[in-house]
Formats: sequence, structure tokens, C-alpha cells
Amino acid sequence: MDELIYRREHRVLMRDCDRFKRLKPSAMLTMFQDGSETLTEGWGVGLGAMMARGAIWVAAKMDYTVTRPPRHEEDIVIFSWAGRCRAGIFPFQNRIEDSQGNELVRGVSLWVLSDMEARSMLGENVPRITLPSPEPEGTRLPRIPAIRAPEECQHASRRVMFSETDINGHLTNTRYLDWMTDLAPADFHRDHPMQGLRVEYRGEIAPEEEVVLDWALSDERLYCGCQGKFAAELYF
Repeated sequence: MDELIYRREHRVLMRDCDRFKRLKPSAMLTMFQDGSETLTEGWGVGLGAMMARGAIWVAAKMDYTVTRPPRHEEDIVIFSWAGRCRAGIFPFQNRIEDSQGNELVRGVSLWVLSDMEARSMLGENVPRITLPSPEPEGTRLPRIPAIRAPEECQHASRRVMFSETDINGHLTNTRYLDWMTDLAPADFHRDHPMQGLRVEYRGEIAPEEEVVLDWALSDERLYCGCQGKFAAELYF
């Protein structure tokens, strides 16, 4: 691994895929999260180090464009690097290429540091850090358009199960995408490969909490949201 850029070769495994042998959105986010965790650990500001100081890394927004979803047993290369921090927001750029160097996925995840007790990025335990970045000084923070809910939505209830929580004590950020993809029927997923995704994390969902999901499906988009908690959309 380069000091500034995480690079990992990976063969897409069965556990990474949906029933149609395409990379699952949640698995894609897990791969990118592994990259950012490896980088921050190497810089001494990873999960364990931050928790010892009373802070945790929390996902804020994500925005990805998918040229083609990687497929089962395909060899891919995953890249991650830190962008320039602005106002306490840390962007991590991510990319997936096939074995010939063709870009399959590109996008960004925005992260913040939050006080473990206050559950706020303004808490007294939030350290002020700067991450090493290959991007030049003055690079602007990526702008992610806001997600707009459709005028009409269906509704579904979902309860956070033990296996869906993480060591931060809430629903892990990748499982939001599993909740979302479960709303569309299998036949729809078969005929509509993912072309992009966008997520806004607005508030924690606690263990065993039951929430109501607002969702809507069209040929171009699957929307899913929960007031005060999150909003997400998959593009096809």
C-alpha cells in the first residue's frame, strides 16, 4: 500500500454478490470502508485510536457512479485515498477498476468525527486532525446533491437486529443499503443493474429500534428514507 493511496486486488466472492452474481451495494461500501480504515489506522487515527480519545468515525454522505457492477469471480482493483478536509468533513475518494484498468465505480464518502458521549461532531472529545492527501492544496470539498423524496411513497417497517449493529452502537452504515434493496422484487433487480447510489446519514438508528421506511420504485430509481434518520437512492 502506498502511504497516501490504498490499493488492493480482490476477486469478487460469492459473499460479495446478489443472486444475479453482481456486486451488492452494501458489499461495495464495505470494500471502500476497508480502504479508509486501513489508511487511518496507518496514520494513527483509526477506529481504536479515536475511541481511546472519546471519538468515533461516522459516515455522513456517499455518492457513487457505477459504469458496470463487478461480477462474481471477476478480478478487480480497489483504490481509496483521503481528500482535503474542510470544516470537519473528511472526504475519502474511492474507485474500482477491472483487471485491464477500466473504471467500473467511482465516487466519494464523506466522514466526520463524533464525540462518543455527546454523539455530535461539536463535542469536546472531537480532535482536530488533518489527514495526508495526494490531492493538491486548495482542492474543494466534493459537493453531493441533496436527495429529494418522491411525492408518493409506500411504507414498510424494519427493526434493527443484533447482527446489523456495529461497535459504534448503531445500525452499521452498509446495512442501510441491504434494507433498501430488500424493498424491490428480485425480478426488478435482475433487469436493473445498479448505475449509481447516493446516501445521506442524518441520525443514528439504535439497536432494536423499529422504524418506518418510506420508499418508492421506478425504472430509473429506488428511493428509501426514514425521517430524521437517512435518505438513500439507487439509480438504474
